[in-house]
Amino acid sequence: MDSQEQKLSKPFHFLDLAPELRHKIYTILTSSSQPHIDLSSTYKSPHTHFPHALLLTCTQIYHELRPLYFATNAFSVTILRRNETWSHLLTPPFLDNRRQIRRLRLLIVRWGTKDFFCRSLIPALEDCILNGRLRELEVVVRDKMEVVVRDQSVGGHYLGTQRNDIRKEYESWRNLKRVLRDPYLEKVTLKEGQFALVRNGWDVESGNDVSYLLEKPGDEQDENSIQV
Repeated sequence: MDSQEQKLSKPFHFLDLAPELRHKIYTILTSSSQPHIDLSSTYKSPHTHFPHALLLTCTQIYHELRPLYFATNAFSVTILRRNETWSHLLTPPFLDNRRQIRRLRLLIVRWGTKDFFCRSLIPALEDCILNGRLRELEVVVRDKMEVVVRDQSVGGHYLGTQRNDIRKEYESWRNLKRVLRDPYLEKVTLKEGQFALVRNGWDVESGNDVSYLLEKPGDEQDENSIQV
């Protein structure tokens, strides 16, 4: 065997590549063709481009590759009345992965049970912005939402459970509006749309941009509620 053949037969060490080249290869491997990867899908695992096998090769590749999957792709979460199927995304073990997400879409079909939206989801979003990489946030609320303008006595003409529901809707909208106004966000979109239940979960059939609602001042003076 001559010297040329010996060179060709030598094993190639991937980690000998420059970090920039490895980064490009990682990006190609992890980039999904889906506009959004639905993290709340219950049909099957949405992570078709998650490099499970490659992550097991060595510690260095694991630490270089794993964050890129979440930073490269856009993700989607559908909020229903009950959200146990994806609530693990809000738990401490998923914290670092969640903070790597740069582009996120929220489909709000319902505000969730009890105080889920304000006490669980909103703090997680704020953490992703302040301590993570979240910079593009799109929110789609179910079509036929109504912006109800009331005085400081929230739903003064409503009684009992109905008044509590309206207060909950207002608090959810007020907190969402605060998050969407965060100056660290580089791109923010608020839409109202029609949702369709598809094979892999929920999706948006059509939507209208209502981002102008974020520019309306005086939350303390006139209380706006998106009723879903």
